[in-house]
Amino acid sequence: MEVTRHCCRYASVGDKGEILLGRNVVADAFYKRIIRVVTHAHHDHTRGLPSSVKWSIYIVATPVTFEFLKLLGYRIPEEKKLPLGYRAPVTIENETITLFPARHIAGSAQVVVESPSYRVGYTGDFKLPGTPPLEDLDILVIDATYGSPKYQRRWSDWEALSALISLIDEKIQQGPVWIYAFNGKIQEIMIELRKRGVDYPFLAEPIAIEMAKISSREYRVELGDIRPYLGGEVDESAVVFIHTSKSNGKMRMRGTHVKLTGWETRSIVRMVGDNVFRVSFSDHATFREIIEYVREAMPRQVIVDGYRGRDAWFTAKYIEKMLGIPAVYMPVKRK
Repeated sequence: MEVTRHCCRYASVGDKGEILLGRNVVADAFYKRIIRVVTHAHHDHTRGLPSSVKWSIYIVATPVTFEFLKLLGYRIPEEKKLPLGYRAPVTIENETITLFPARHIAGSAQVVVESPSYRVGYTGDFKLPGTPPLEDLDILVIDATYGSPKYQRRWSDWEALSALISLIDEKIQQGPVWIYAFNGKIQEIMIELRKRGVDYPFLAEPIAIEMAKISSREYRVELGDIRPYLGGEVDESAVVFIHTSKSNGKMRMRGTHVKLTGWETRSIVRMVGDNVFRVSFSDHATFREIIEYVREAMPRQVIVDGYRGRDAWFTAKYIEKMLGIPAVYMPVKRK
């Protein structure tokens, strides 16, 4: 698929996941530009941040994302931090940078970079509803984690959440329910469970609790009974939140084990082992939501992020054929 010169000049996705916007801005990976934007605090969007701290003049993020980054161990000098609220533009070197809300994790942002010559934007990770489309763009760079219909879930997030609550209510009478997810999703699920009246004790690792406190303040939801999990067996009926990377060491613990993943497309809840379940829940847009976003935004050109997504080539082709908008995927990888 041919990439136009205009596309490469004002926006592109590099081989290491760097999102280049305008002349001075790079988002979500390291590149030698004076402004580094961090759209949110997930590891695949903070790549090379220490190098950016050394090279760039400013690190731009929402205040909540800066709080998360500090908890995660990133050291950013105060003089390099440029915290931006949503829809609060700042102009640097004849380019105006504006962050817009994105429904993903607390503090997530979309970014628009504009000058008298161009207006380009990047969604970062998002899902619908809750993410306002970026409008009047010359070029839109869009996330496509689930880049084709074969990854499409046949149920809504709300149905998945209801199924998770039912599973917790059923199994917690037999002991603890262990929930495995990435930071960000852990806090989102905590908030959603509390909003829906789930009042069982929550246990989590200290860093996850601190992130949950920030999220609860952002979403104005009380966390209730939440306590540190410091390891070992749990002898009470509680919901225990564990980072996905540590799941292998916990599966032998007494109780019910639940993995949250958007890659489960067979059913909302699927038993995959003795007291082990997969629940289909994601904080990324489905394929249909990606197309809906582009249809509402109607940019003049689209770049699909093929570094983080799957089947980005298909998303680009679909947008061209069905919406009539010139689209490419970058970086170009084998299908």
